[in-house]
Amino acid sequence: MAFPSYTKTFHTEAYPAISPTRPELSTAGRVVFITGGGSGIGPNITHAFAASGSTKITIIGRTESTLLSTKKEVEAQHAGVKVLTFKADIVDAAAVNKAFEETKKAFGPIDILVSNAAYLPDIVPIAKTDVAEFMRGLEVNVKGNVILSQAFVANSSEKPVLISINTGGSHAPPLMPGMAGYTVSKIAASKLMDYFGMENPNIRVMTVHPGVLKSDMNDKSMEAGLDLPFDNVDLAAGFIVWSASPEAEFLKGKFIWSNWDVEELIAKKEEITSTPQLTNGLIGWGY
Repeated sequence: MAFPSYTKTFHTEAYPAISPTRPELSTAGRVVFITGGGSGIGPNITHAFAASGSTKITIIGRTESTLLSTKKEVEAQHAGVKVLTFKADIVDAAAVNKAFEETKKAFGPIDILVSNAAYLPDIVPIAKTDVAEFMRGLEVNVKGNVILSQAFVANSSEKPVLISINTGGSHAPPLMPGMAGYTVSKIAASKLMDYFGMENPNIRVMTVHPGVLKSDMNDKSMEAGLDLPFDNVDLAAGFIVWSASPEAEFLKGKFIWSNWDVEELIAKKEEITSTPQLTNGLIGWGY
């Protein structure tokens, strides 16, 4: 199955323009906070920000062992990098607030938040789904992001960046039965980011579809019958670093895919910034 693309080039592998080692993408001196940092694409995102120059990174997640493993690997491979870890579920406001406050105390105000943690409810058609399981997706993917947003506002720097990891499935036609629990929660999370960005104009809020990546969540989808080719995880990690850079400032408030070519996006800057393109809306209604 091939997805339509906003740019002529649809990447599935990393490429030079999004290399974290490009000087233009440097995050030297910036404090980075990543949720879901020990699992899925979290470790790759952490490595990418370390490669781009950040020496102050916090990762949180529900599994302490994977957080510590990521910390060990990143600090070993990137000299001078310090990684703080906090075992925390993003729906636990007290734990999340503690992680943000301790990060600010140790590193200073947070410059970049990557909201990567998410939950995929059981893949069951709506007529047969367990309502509590369905609502767990909304709790994590919506309530969790409300908690993160509040903590970020209270502990961020003057011109921070929030990159919310979402899914292209949230705005695509239904791909297969049983995915409503996930996609409904993710389109709600996307609209939440729209409002958060509008209410906090000093924060550059962007929503990113990272591609189809090898992870426990996507394995669950594939086992249920979703058949999509995988993208390279370094594509997503590099694109997320690029999204936090000055080159991507014009994409504030937009929903973008990591597969799209960044040089083509830059070439379409005027068109993107002067229209509602790449935002939530109703097809055929030009508001």
